[in-house]
Amino acid sequence: MSKSPIYAGRILIYSTPAALTQHIEWALNQNLGYQVVANWVNQPLTPGGKAAEVSYTCDLSVAAKIAKALIKWRYLRFEITEQCSATGDATLYRVTPDLGLHQASLASNGDVVLNEHQVNHLIKNAVSHKKLQLELENALGNQWEIELEPYRLSLAGGSPEIFSNIG
Repeated sequence: MSKSPIYAGRILIYSTPAALTQHIEWALNQNLGYQVVANWVNQPLTPGGKAAEVSYTCDLSVAAKIAKALIKWRYLRFEITEQCSATGDATLYRVTPDLGLHQASLASNGDVVLNEHQVNHLIKNAVSHKKLQLELENALGNQWEIELEPYRLSLAGGSPEIFSNIG
C-alpha cells in the first residue's frame, strides 16, 4: 500500500487592510476545508494594515486555489509555500499589488528553481542579452523579492512571536 501524499503549506500575509482579515480567513477556510484562525498583527509599514502567518496540512494540493482566491483583493501582499511529502516538490506563490502573481518551483533550501524547459524557452525567445537577463530575473521573481523584503523585515523586527523564521 502506498501512503497518500500530504501537502504542508505556509501562508504569509505580509500586508492587508484590516477590513479584509475576515474575508481572508473565510477564503482560507473554504479552500482548506477546515477552520483556521489567523493571529493578526499590525504591519508597521502600512498604517492600519495587518499581517498574519498560517500553516496548514491537506491531503490535496491547495496552494494554487488559495492564491487564486486571495489575489482577488488588490491590496494584499502575500506568499504561499507548499511542499508534497511524497515527492519533496515545493511550490511558491507570491503576490504584490503592483506586480501581481509569481509562481515558482523551490529547491529544498528554498531557492527558486527553473527547469530545462523554462530556461530553453527564455533563451529561444530572447532577442538580446538584456532581454534574456530581464526574463531570467522575472522567472526567478527578483522584483517580488525586492518588493516583499521590507515587509518581511518590518514584521521580523516588530513581532518576534510571528514571522520569526522568515528568510
